[in-house]
Amino acid sequence: MMRRPIRAAVAVVATAFLVPLLTASPAPALSGPRPTDGARKPADCRPALQVLASLPGSGGSQIKGLGPKALAVGASRGLPVYWTGTRVHRVPLPAGFTGGEVAAVNAKGLMVGSLHAAGRTTAFSYRAGARAVTLLPEGAHAADVNDQGLIVGDAVKDGSLVGLEWEGTRILRRLAPPAGYALTSVTALNNAGQIAGSGEAVKDDESWSAGLVWPARRGAAAVPLQRFWPAGVPYDFWYPRDIDRAGRIVGTHDYTRLDTRTPTQWLPPYTTESEPGLLGERTSGTFEAISPTTNVSVGTASDSHMVGPFPPETAPPEQAQIWPGTGPLLALPRLSPEGASQAYAVSDDQRVGGSAADARSTTRAVIWTCALRQAYRP
Repeated sequence: MMRRPIRAAVAVVATAFLVPLLTASPAPALSGPRPTDGARKPADCRPALQVLASLPGSGGSQIKGLGPKALAVGASRGLPVYWTGTRVHRVPLPAGFTGGEVAAVNAKGLMVGSLHAAGRTTAFSYRAGARAVTLLPEGAHAADVNDQGLIVGDAVKDGSLVGLEWEGTRILRRLAPPAGYALTSVTALNNAGQIAGSGEAVKDDESWSAGLVWPARRGAAAVPLQRFWPAGVPYDFWYPRDIDRAGRIVGTHDYTRLDTRTPTQWLPPYTTESEPGLLGERTSGTFEAISPTTNVSVGTASDSHMVGPFPPETAPPEQAQIWPGTGPLLALPRLSPEGASQAYAVSDDQRVGGSAADARSTTRAVIWTCALRQAYRP
């Protein structure tokens, strides 16, 4: 799976509802016209960097999914949580479990994620205010949920990863990889029922990685996403992360030989892939999510330790990035001038959820509202 650095955090936001952009690092003026796109812009859309509360204790907070009516989900201090507005709420832990995260939420408020205890993880679903979570049979991780309430994730059986799709607490189908592949992830599900993930194949002394998509109909075989190299290229790894209602898939190409990651998009019928580039002069980056219908993608820009800059410590911190579907990738403002930031979720109304470090290097859960209006070319 892709690396997701989490930085230490120790403070709690108690009062602020919206942190205006003047409290974040200023965004340089765009060179040229601002990006245009088909995303919905509500009449009351106000570009801002919203900071959400954290649970008491040490550790970071981050948003992993955006739901309806100011509902957001993720983790705080290593525990699964959800937010209503800026207020944080714990997800109740069953006896024996010590932490976890909420990975996704649908338009009806159904949350899914994973809990962990000593030596094991368990998939769960949950609704705000419920007294207990619902454990999903056989599941180790629940990665995504669509608006019909279907859930996808994985389990480990006999040392191998197994993909699962649930309807409520019933296993609807087992997600087999294509012939010759072993499953390495199940990551996303759209409202059409298509599922995205990844796999690796081995033949003789050769191995290769490919993104995968499962058609919506049950029993249909998974299809490898181009471009993969079934000719012995062990350095390329493909990680689809999200899929929108039209079947557009976004993720990351990880070229491990040079420690470079590149944001990647696959479009139906998945016979090719495209890489829209990197943010400014950055040498690495990811796509983590795509909006349900408006083709806006988000992720995180970083730098390769092998490609540069040199020396490596001169590289700027990671930065949340956004792509409106055409043109260059754009940066989202930092919470503090030297603070790292990451983006993990995006909605049709241009909210982007993720995390950002403040001036004390405390990692906060944040939402960029009206995100494309405050995005800029670095």
